[in-house]
Amino acid sequence: MIPGSVRSKIIINSTVVLLILTLATLYTGLASGTLTRSVEVLFRNNLRIEGLVDALSATEASLERYLTNKGSDDLREYIRESTLLADRARVLDRRVVDNPTALQLRLLAGLVDRFLADAGAAVEAKRGRDVAAYALSFDEASLDAELAREAAGALEGSYVSDSLKAFDSFRAGISATLASNAALVLAATLLSFTILVRYTFRLTEPLTRLAEAARAVGRGEYDHELPAIPGGDEIATTAAAFSSMVRSVQAAFHELRSKAQIEKSLMEERVRLLDLDHKLKDAELLALQTQINPHFLFNTLSAGQQLALTEDASRTVDFLENLAAFIRYTLKTPARSVFIRDELECTERYMWLLRLRFGQRFSFRVDADQEALGVRTPALIIQPLVENAVTHGLRNREAGGVVTVKVTGTDTEARIDVSDTGDGMTPADLDRILSEAEDPSLDSGALEGGIGLKNVIRRVSLATGGAGRVEIRSEPGAGTTVSVFLPAFGGDA
Repeated sequence: MIPGSVRSKIIINSTVVLLILTLATLYTGLASGTLTRSVEVLFRNNLRIEGLVDALSATEASLERYLTNKGSDDLREYIRESTLLADRARVLDRRVVDNPTALQLRLLAGLVDRFLADAGAAVEAKRGRDVAAYALSFDEASLDAELAREAAGALEGSYVSDSLKAFDSFRAGISATLASNAALVLAATLLSFTILVRYTFRLTEPLTRLAEAARAVGRGEYDHELPAIPGGDEIATTAAAFSSMVRSVQAAFHELRSKAQIEKSLMEERVRLLDLDHKLKDAELLALQTQINPHFLFNTLSAGQQLALTEDASRTVDFLENLAAFIRYTLKTPARSVFIRDELECTERYMWLLRLRFGQRFSFRVDADQEALGVRTPALIIQPLVENAVTHGLRNREAGGVVTVKVTGTDTEARIDVSDTGDGMTPADLDRILSEAEDPSLDSGALEGGIGLKNVIRRVSLATGGAGRVEIRSEPGAGTTVSVFLPAFGGDA
């Protein structure tokens, strides 16, 4: 920090003001803390006693219900309430102290203990079918409860009296506390105002002159008289630098105007090219997502579903319902993204159809984190990978195989793994698939398998602007795992 600079002056004077305000605030906080503790003492003990009385009444009521009904639910309720009462009575101070309030507290604890003992005896007598014994024990327990409530009332009165005495002693000093605090705040306010007026004028007067010169230069008046500000602080340095800048600007003005015109033309051309590139990517994404919309087939399936339902062919109804729902999902207008939960629902319907086709030959498993279901993904990503796993990975497996879909997620990324226990692929096959998927000259027809593995790679890259990616791990005879990584910028809806 440079001595005599504007920064050092502001810091020193602001530190003084802040110190005074801090002292005033600390004093106010200490006074408020003392008041809070006094009020807390006023209510803490009373609330504890009220809680004990409530637990006592609840235990007495549950005991009476059990003795009247002898139901297992009533007994469980009594045990729960009596346990709560015992816990609250256990924390009572039972020391023998020469103090009326302490003696009342010890008396209350003894009455509660005696109530619990008599209540327990009544329960045991009830379970032993000794009517006279449990009636006598219940009467004694009721008497104990009444005496305990009276002792609690007296104790609450003592607590209130003691707390009010303590509060009265504190209230006597409130006036002095408020007066001292007001004096501190007033002093800090006056000092702050004095410093503010003094340094505001010293800072703003040269700045105002410099701002007026800047406005004139902004209007193109380069011959405006520039301010001469004496001194060696930052404002004087800024004024000297501004004068030098004005002279440089005037010399380079025409050159900058020419460059600005050229840059404007280049920017307009860049915006036009970016717009064309964006439209081309949208068109490519739409072309990759768009499939033949078999509306006639969907309507026919719906009619077949109604016919099967009429003929009571429940399995055929399930088949047509799942197939129609799967086709309905593909018939939706292609969108930039859907939720992962929608993709999983479509995939599970497709798996149902595969189970119907292959029976027990293939198994399908889905494991998904709930947190990742709200992340957005390009449409028709998971189902093509499952189809690819069955038609290419497991087609030669006579003994069958397993296809697993696993979805996990973090705060920044969601991951979709589609694994199979099939034949796997060679490194050469993997290189060929990845190179063909990255070649923009190949349309969806050139990518073998329609909306298969290669198409999925293309669409993930396009739909996420390159933020998403697809990784493939495969070994011949050891199966294949396709992992799709998606940025978690989509929210749950």
